[in-house]
Amino acid sequence: MHISRQILRLLSLILIPYSLFSCRGDEVIYPTIGTHVTDEVREGGLYVLCEGNMGSNKARLDYMNLHTGEYYANWYGAQNPTQMKELGDVGNDIQRYGGRLYAVINCSHKVEVMDLKARHIGKIDLPNCRYLAFKGDKMYVSAYVGSVADPNMLGSVYEVDTATLRVTREVKVGHQPDELCILGDKLYVVNSGGYITSRHDSTVSVIDLPSFTETEKITVGTNPQRIRPDEGGKLWVCAENCLTILDNTKTVTVLPVKASNISIHGSTAYIIDGESHKLRAFSTIDYTELEQPIDISAFEHPYGLLATSDALYITDAKNYVSSGVLHCYSYDGRERWRASTGDIPGHLCRVTGAYELHGDTTSHDTPQRSPYISRVYEYVPAMGQFVNLLPKYEEGDDAETMCRKCEQAIANNAGGMVCLGGWGGYITFGFDHPVENKDGCDLRILGNAFLMTGNAAYGSSEPGIVLVSRDENKNGVPDDTWYELKGSEYDSPSTLHRVTKTYTREGDTLQNPFHSQPYYPQWIEADSLTFAGARLAPLTVNIGGQNVQRILDYGYADNKPNTDIEGTSFDISWAVDADGQSISLPCIDFVRIYTAVDESFATTGELSTEITGAIDLHIE
Repeated sequence: MHISRQILRLLSLILIPYSLFSCRGDEVIYPTIGTHVTDEVREGGLYVLCEGNMGSNKARLDYMNLHTGEYYANWYGAQNPTQMKELGDVGNDIQRYGGRLYAVINCSHKVEVMDLKARHIGKIDLPNCRYLAFKGDKMYVSAYVGSVADPNMLGSVYEVDTATLRVTREVKVGHQPDELCILGDKLYVVNSGGYITSRHDSTVSVIDLPSFTETEKITVGTNPQRIRPDEGGKLWVCAENCLTILDNTKTVTVLPVKASNISIHGSTAYIIDGESHKLRAFSTIDYTELEQPIDISAFEHPYGLLATSDALYITDAKNYVSSGVLHCYSYDGRERWRASTGDIPGHLCRVTGAYELHGDTTSHDTPQRSPYISRVYEYVPAMGQFVNLLPKYEEGDDAETMCRKCEQAIANNAGGMVCLGGWGGYITFGFDHPVENKDGCDLRILGNAFLMTGNAAYGSSEPGIVLVSRDENKNGVPDDTWYELKGSEYDSPSTLHRVTKTYTREGDTLQNPFHSQPYYPQWIEADSLTFAGARLAPLTVNIGGQNVQRILDYGYADNKPNTDIEGTSFDISWAVDADGQSISLPCIDFVRIYTAVDESFATTGELSTEITGAIDLHIE
C-alpha cells in the first residue's frame, strides 16, 4: 500500500466512530445483511475481502450470489457465529485452492482457512503476512518479518503444508515482500520495502522451490507490489513508477504506467492506473495499449480488480474510511450492477458455488456441487493398530490438524484411507451441500472390505454404524441430534444398544508384531476416552484356519466391497431416533461413522472400520 493510503487508514481510528450493533463481550459484531442488487443470472459466486481500516479490527468477508443477485454483507460472521473475533485486522489477500478458501489477515498475523462456504477450518499464525501462492500440497506466504528499526528489514516467504497447516520451510528475501506467483519450479516475489518511503525496494526475488533458496534478484521499478503471470508465461510487475514485463529472469519491456492493480484474462492485461485513476488495457502479445470502453472516472479511489470470462469487477475504496462499492461491468462498457461493501474492498475471488446462508437446501449451486466429502469435522478413533498411522500422527499435531489430514486422505475422492480404531472410534464429515433424501439410496460410503474367495457369505467385514444429522440450529457445526441409519442387525437380539466403553492411555498395551507404535490417539490430551453407542455381536469365525467375518446384509460401512454399489449404499429414510422410531429427514448435513464391533486378536489385531470416501448419489 502507498504511504498516503496508510495515513488515511490510521486517521480513520480518530475520525470514524464504530457503528455498534451488538457485542460479544467487548467485541464488535457487524450483522449479515442480504441485498438484492441485480436480476441478471450468472453461475457461481464472488467473495469480496474488505481490508478494513488498520487498527479497527474490521476486516470483512462479503459474498455475492451471482445466481440469485443477492449481495451479503459480512457473510463470514453469519457462517461462523462461534468465532469470537470474526476475521480480524486488515484483510490483505483471498484465494481459492482446491476445496478451500484462504484469507490473509495482515495485522492479525494469520491466514484464515475456510471451506468454500467460508466456514472456519483453521488458521496459520504468521507475522505480518501479506500474499499467497500455491503449488501441489503447499502454500507459500510472503511476510514483512523484519522490524522497521532493523536496517536490513528482510522479509520472508514461508512454505506451509496445506494438510497440517504447518510451516515447513522459510527463506529470506528482500525488503517487505508482497505479491508472489509460481511458474514451474520457481517462485517469484516482489520486494516492495512498502512501509518506509526512503527504503523502497525495487527487486523481484527468484526462489528455487526444490531447494527453497533465493537464487537471484531482478531489478524492476520502485516499490513493486503486484506480480501476475500471463498465458504466455511472462510476468507483469506493477511498481510505483512503471510496469515491467519479464520473461523468466530477463526484462522484455518497461511501460511508463504507474499501475496500482492488475488482472489478466486471456490475452489482455487490465490495469488500474494509479496516477490517472483510469482503467487501461494492454495486449499480452505485443504489449500495445488497447481501447476499452469502461469508464471509471467517477470513482473516488479505484482499488480492487478482477477480470473473468464474463465480467470485469472493480471496487471503489472511496475515502478509505467508510463503505466502498463493488461494480460489475460487461466488457462492452455497460455497468451491470453495483453493491455497497465494507471498508476498503480490495480482494476478489470467484467460486463455482452460488451459496445461500447456512447451507440452505434451496441453494442454486447444484451444477457445481461435488459428490464427494468436502470436510472432516471430527476424528476421534478408539485404540487400534492403525491409529496414529492412517492418517499418520506427527509430534505437535492436534485435533484440527488430524482432521485436515483425514481430508487429505478421503475428501474429494482422494483415494486414501482413515482408520477408526476399535469399537466406538468415529469420524464426522460432510459435503459442500446438504444431501437430499430422495427415492432410493442417497449416498455411498466406501471402505476396504472384501469377500472370501469362493464364499461370498464371509470375508473381511469391519462394519461401522452410520449416523446422520441435520444442521437444525444453522451454525455449521455437527452439534445437533444424531439419527442412526437402521441396518440389518438393528433389531437382532444380539445387538446391544446404549453400550459404553473407556480406553485409557495407561492401558495401551495392545501392540502386535506388525504395529508397535502407540495405539492410543497421541494428539488427544485426555488420558482416557469413553465412547457410547450400539455394539453388534461378534462376526468372526475360523474357516480353514483363517479368521473371517460374516458379511452383513445391509446398512453398515466397510461391510461389503466397494465394487458392490448396492451393498455400499445408504438410504436416509432408514433413519431412526434414540428410541428406534422412524424419522423423516428431508436432507442431512453431517455423517458420523463409528466402529460397531468389539473384537481383537493377538496377531491380526482388532476389527476396526476403515473409510476411504463417500459419495452423494444424487450428484453426477
